[in-house]
Amino acid sequence: MKHIEHRIFLKRNQLDKAIVFQPIQEKIEIFDRMYQLLDTVSDTEKATLLEQLEALDLEITEDIDEAYADKLEFNAIEEALDAPVALEKPKQTKSKKEESKDVSILRELIKIKAHKSIGRSALQDLGFTTALGWHTVIGPYSVRRTSVFAYKYRIEFIA
Repeated sequence: MKHIEHRIFLKRNQLDKAIVFQPIQEKIEIFDRMYQLLDTVSDTEKATLLEQLEALDLEITEDIDEAYADKLEFNAIEEALDAPVALEKPKQTKSKKEESKDVSILRELIKIKAHKSIGRSALQDLGFTTALGWHTVIGPYSVRRTSVFAYKYRIEFIA
C-alpha cells in the first residue's frame, strides 16, 4: 500500500481526524489496527489484508468527502437561496437494458415490501448497477438516501 487516501484527504483539507464524526473515527481506528497487522501476517494473507485495507481506505475517504461536502453545502445555503434556481437535466449514462434491469429490481423490491430501508450493498448483490446519490430517479422510481452515515435507501413509485 503506497499511500493512504483518507490521510492525504484529511491533510489536504486541513481536517483533524479528532473532529470528524464518531463513526468515521471508528473506521479510521479499525484501519490503523489492520494496517499494523501488515508486518505480522504471512505473504499469502498479506494480499487479502491489502485488498481489505484499500477497500476500507476508499470507504473512509468517501465518508469523509461526503461529510465535508455536506458541511460546505450547508454553509453555502444562504448564498444558494439568493441565487436563481438552475435545474440540470440528469445525464443518461446507462443503456436501456441496464436501466430496465435496475427498474425490474426496484419493482420486485417494492412488490416484496423490502423498499423502505435497503442497503447499497444489498442492491449491488441483486445486480443493481446505477450509481446512487441522495436522490436518484430511475424510470418510474425514486431512490432516496435515508441515512447520513450508512448507505440506506427508500424506494418509491413516482410515475
